[in-house]
Amino acid sequence: MTANRQAPRARREEPTGALPGLPALPGLPGRPGRERPAAGRSVPQRIVADIHQRITSGLLAPGDRLPSSRRMAAELGVSRGTVVAAYEQLIGEGYLMATHGGTRVDPALPRPASPTASRARSTAAAPGPSALKPGTPDASDVTSALWRAAWRAAAADPRPHPPRGSEELRELLAEHMRLTRRVTIDPHRILVTAGARDGLRLILSALRVAGRIGVEDPGYPSLRAIPGLLGWRARPLAMDADGALPESLEGVEAALLTPNHQFPTGGRMPAVRRHALLAAASSRGTLLIEDDFDAELHEAPAPLLASGTDGPVALLGSFSPSLTPALGLGWAVVPEGLVDDVAQRCVPVSGIVQDAMTRYLRQDGLRRHAARARRLDRRRRGVFLEVFPSGTPMEGGLHAVVPLAPGADEAAAVARARAAGLGVEGLGSYWSVEGRGGWPGIVLGLGSRSPERLRELLDALREALGPGDIAD
Repeated sequence: MTANRQAPRARREEPTGALPGLPALPGLPGRPGRERPAAGRSVPQRIVADIHQRITSGLLAPGDRLPSSRRMAAELGVSRGTVVAAYEQLIGEGYLMATHGGTRVDPALPRPASPTASRARSTAAAPGPSALKPGTPDASDVTSALWRAAWRAAAADPRPHPPRGSEELRELLAEHMRLTRRVTIDPHRILVTAGARDGLRLILSALRVAGRIGVEDPGYPSLRAIPGLLGWRARPLAMDADGALPESLEGVEAALLTPNHQFPTGGRMPAVRRHALLAAASSRGTLLIEDDFDAELHEAPAPLLASGTDGPVALLGSFSPSLTPALGLGWAVVPEGLVDDVAQRCVPVSGIVQDAMTRYLRQDGLRRHAARARRLDRRRRGVFLEVFPSGTPMEGGLHAVVPLAPGADEAAAVARARAAGLGVEGLGSYWSVEGRGGWPGIVLGLGSRSPERLRELLDALREALGPGDIAD
């Protein structure tokens, strides 16, 4: 009797019927409710595969509306969260889009010419404008049950917090850095921000006198633009394969660095260079501002501030690379002597956002998500290197660089890729105007697509570039 009562529970997350409101797919072995679970495939993945095949076979046309997640879940006999996860993945891959009227097949997708032609051609859908766009992370965890529960709890009890941020969140961030970055930080030195750019703005504003700031070349353009808006003058730092040279700190009041993961080249600064930079900064009175932008996504050395809590080092952190830029939440660790000045300039971040992240961190959600993301990123990097063996994928998985052949027209190559619907960028756009130079290349994002969809997009990019463009 016990076994009979438990049997329905064992089948609870198995689809018990065909997808509601949609015709059966021709040529498939059996109905979804009668298939045995495919090895290694979760129920959301099976739903994704079923809808994907309906789209590419023409049974679902561009613009068609799908059943609501509630109805789909009820008729399949699975949880609503399972269907939501499948829909979110297909939205992220560019097959579906969420509208006020429900979830629809993306109208921008091409219609198959005929069922025969549809089966004969690749199942790759037309890329969306964000396909391969650098800096777009895997946002799958923002639909997880743990994440949604954290937001529900925070929204049910909204509370304001001081401008410097929730005390509990700052304590959890200190613990997070101790466990993941191997550095002990007094929570008093941690300030909650709206992201890395906001943290940089706060720190530079607190230095009162706008001077010269050294920036890496190449570097992250949107972060590098902040100093100019505050009256600072950006000066490219002299660099070699190990990163910024210590002597290049001469004559600058601050320097913006990415020693653990240079952006966009992916290089890592060795310990000898780190210590030399710290010594040079201390002797010259230069504040080193470290952008630790994706530390959760790879195994990284301890940040510069771990070399001495009294050193002239500030650190910028953000949840954008690991979760989603839409969150608008980050933190800054500042030297003790600057804490009060920076805190006075803080603008309070949404209390609901802070409380949701507090609950998520408290329940170990970020660590578990990051572990899953790292495993998936390894697969993405492998796919990238299969398509572009001469390319350089960043260890964190968010982006990669495809080197172009000497003399290749980078702007023309980018234009062809964008004409194919791919949101790649030219490596030249990451150099400062004053220090523009280097080699031609294509910067592309790896983090927002499944490995299978990523391969389709990379194949499309290789076809758009042509064999003569890509360096051997």
